Amino acid sequence: MLLRQLFIAAAAMTLSTPIWAEGNAPDKSHAESKEQQKTPAQRRAEIDKVSQHSLAQIYKKYPAAKAQIAKAAGYAVFRTGGFTAVFLGAGGGEGVAVSKGKKTYMTMVQGKVGLGLGAKETQEVLVFTEQTAFDNFVNSGWTADANATAAAKASEKGVGITGAKQVAQGIYVYQLTKTGLVAEATVAGSKYSVDKELNSK
Repeated sequence: MLLRQLFIAAAAMTLSTPIWAEGNAPDKSHAESKEQQKTPAQRRAEIDKVSQHSLAQIYKKYPAAKAQIAKAAGYAVFRTGGFTAVFLGAGGGEGVAVSKGKKTYMTMVQGKVGLGLGAKETQEVLVFTEQTAFDNFVNSGWTADANATAAAKASEKGVGITGAKQVAQGIYVYQLTKTGLVAEATVAGSKYSVDKELNSK
């Protein structure tokens, strides 16, 4: 009797287990596909929304930064991790660089994810105090270098953006998470480049 009961129980478990036909199995990349199906215009709209939200957070904590960023040669805002990490990698993200009202949409890859942030969603705001620094960032791409940070600090005394950390000559950065601004922002190892698809119509 016991053997029969065990047999019936095993059969019930087998019947309750989903059997997926070929091609109908759950797609682990569903989130990735959904993100990639968004049009460039939809992605740009999301990037612009994140950009404005990130700047608002900075202005709220550092009111003086609003005027400084307005006078700067340009700025760039990137969202990293979260949903963007699904198809750009755990240390990947996308954003927009703005100078004199002109927007250039870009992507970034973090070779080294600092502060244990990993795939958590964060925002980076880069502020450019020199036009040359902004132009090089957009036209040639840029890879953050820890050594450049030290060299820049030594040569750019008396110039700064309130609350931001200098990471290169003429470049300052803020880093934000869902809980607010990060005290020690880091972009070391991050690589930034223009995204042709995002800049298409």
